[in-house]
Amino acid sequence: MSAEHPQLEDLLEKFGHQEFKDGQREALRALLSGRDVIAILPTGAGKSLIYQLASQLLPGVTLVVTPLLALMSDQLEAMEEVGVKAVGFSSLYPETREALEGIKRGEIKLVYVTPEGATGGNLREELDDRPVSLFVVDEAHCISEWGYDFRPSYLQLGEVVEEVGRPPVLALTATATPWVRQDIARTLGMRDPLVVAHGFDRPNLFLQVHRLEQHEDERQVLEALLSGQVEAYTEEVSARIRRALEGPGLIYTNTTRAAEETAGWLKEMGIPAGYYHGRRRKSERERVQQDFMEGKLRVVVATNAFGMGIDKPDVRFVIHRDAPASLEAYYQEAGRAGRDGEFAFCCLLHKDEDLEKAAFMAGSSDLTLDEVRQVYQALRKIRRRELEDIQEETGLGRSLIVRALMALERSGFIRQEEDRILLTRKRFDPQQVSLEEEHARREYERSRLEMMRSYMESPGCRREFILNYFGEQMRGERCNMCDNDLLGRRPRASRVDHPFEVGQRVRHPSLGDGTVHRIEGDKITVLFASKGYRELSLEHIVREGLLAPLSQDDRQPSGLERR
Repeated sequence: MSAEHPQLEDLLEKFGHQEFKDGQREALRALLSGRDVIAILPTGAGKSLIYQLASQLLPGVTLVVTPLLALMSDQLEAMEEVGVKAVGFSSLYPETREALEGIKRGEIKLVYVTPEGATGGNLREELDDRPVSLFVVDEAHCISEWGYDFRPSYLQLGEVVEEVGRPPVLALTATATPWVRQDIARTLGMRDPLVVAHGFDRPNLFLQVHRLEQHEDERQVLEALLSGQVEAYTEEVSARIRRALEGPGLIYTNTTRAAEETAGWLKEMGIPAGYYHGRRRKSERERVQQDFMEGKLRVVVATNAFGMGIDKPDVRFVIHRDAPASLEAYYQEAGRAGRDGEFAFCCLLHKDEDLEKAAFMAGSSDLTLDEVRQVYQALRKIRRRELEDIQEETGLGRSLIVRALMALERSGFIRQEEDRILLTRKRFDPQQVSLEEEHARREYERSRLEMMRSYMESPGCRREFILNYFGEQMRGERCNMCDNDLLGRRPRASRVDHPFEVGQRVRHPSLGDGTVHRIEGDKITVLFASKGYRELSLEHIVREGLLAPLSQDDRQPSGLERR
């Protein structure tokens, strides 16, 4: 690469880096050769640097789709600091017109835009005179209807790619299961994308699940933890956990009520704490975030509204008072601890009713025509048509609302433009709403809930469980940085001889083709293309001959094999 682009090392230094991190050079090389790339790298691993460098080496414009205006502003400030001209395209930016003139003159090669701005039409018309050399989708898991943070506005980005001349496409995310990766590639129309996946393993995170017994109270457990009463691991590990719990941290809950309640408990303990959720005014949310970043608050108790765009490297602990609806969501939130590479503590409080509550909050129940009608009527009634407002008006879960919006958009009842939802029909007609895709979605979401349950109840290494879930294998038999490893909880080895291994493609007579994700004791977990995750009995499938390894000739090439 140095021979092809002799200025690369100088550019790297200009952007404030001395060397590449894992995956960066590999992804950059592929993009510069014209190949599509899906880069799955953790926050802090330098995903942005890939397209920032590419934008300076490619002849035309690099178009970056980013989901939040706050993220856009941060990126623009970072580019200004290194002397690179970049612009954010949005109706909220008064300088957009002047910037577009700079793009046409070739002075600006890096353009940030929201998904609504990209699909709204104006940007495409403005860029007609300038070729787009690279199309970047940040937080690409938002594309996937199977992801944990799906946004319907991302669905049209594949059309935008074609309309700007079909340049190479770079999809960036921190977490994506193989299922979500395939959905990203399909939706964006990617051609044989190189999948660069590094850094799922966060060896500095200590993983613990604390099962709450009937006589235990959540408040008692939280107060015990934050006062230094931790499990009796080795003396060194217990001491490190206690030190971590004295530092800044996050506590996640599934409801706004629980967030406010928990913050009240902490204040009564004398801990500077605030709460953050989507129903608070924007100014209040910004104040809590700023106070946390500046160290005025030691703990923020939050719903999943607190996350994207938050990068405080010295978060020392993340505690989940409630279980999320999927391992993707859990690992994304837990992974906000220890981004500086130092020891951090991640604890999940496990209650029997957690997953039922998580399923309700995530909206993984069946979507009905009546709920679609409720969302449509809420859109007609409220002025600020944002998810939090629709949620407050209807009482429905976030994911359920998103799915209803998707059904309304596909059926022609609404249109999304530049951060707005526009009604295109005055009356709701249930006969014109199709819910055909709901069955497959429910199957997949329920399978993710079961994987979350399996993680919480597994006696095996928790790090290995998470890595397997994301399609990776762990080096060594145990990490010695989770409760199960240090407390000696290990599943019994399987008594059944079997031909399966992690990552192997297999076929089931009724569930179809799938990939082996985990083998633990007498259980094998397979991700099936049509049914999601299934945990099967090894003894049963071997005895009945229900799972057959696929030969090389039987395998369907997905274009998503990891390099």
